[in-house]
Amino acid sequence: MSDNEEQLVDVRSLHHRLVRINRVLRVAGSGSGLSAGTAAALWSITQHAPLRLSRLAEIESVSTPAISRIVTGLEDMGYVERRPDPLDARARLLYPTESGCEVVSTTRNARVRRIAEALETLEPDDRQLVERAFELLSDALAASEV
Repeated sequence: MSDNEEQLVDVRSLHHRLVRINRVLRVAGSGSGLSAGTAAALWSITQHAPLRLSRLAEIESVSTPAISRIVTGLEDMGYVERRPDPLDARARLLYPTESGCEVVSTTRNARVRRIAEALETLEPDDRQLVERAFELLSDALAASEV
């Protein structure tokens, strides 16, 4: 096996582990009853509000009709509201409601607790290694977005 093939196998293994982590965390935060896509959209609204529907579609990398259906569902649940844009009376801006912010916070807290529980099972040196590895990987991934 060549070095490139070995590296590809290592990257596939890393990807597999990241998918497993994501699944565990998704289950830990699934008490909201929201699908992953809907929860992601709600999180984006809480982080970037006020924002237009078209901007949310860009952030979530989905079509405007798809995000419109998601936002309508979030409105129906009482998690999001649309308000007039003060700069353009024809446009609407998305805002999270108090309930929407609470759902995001509860979900995040459940996931954080699950990570904390897992880290507590590690030796201090291993915990520091995991923290450093995630720091390096997230910085490298963020740098490649630019």
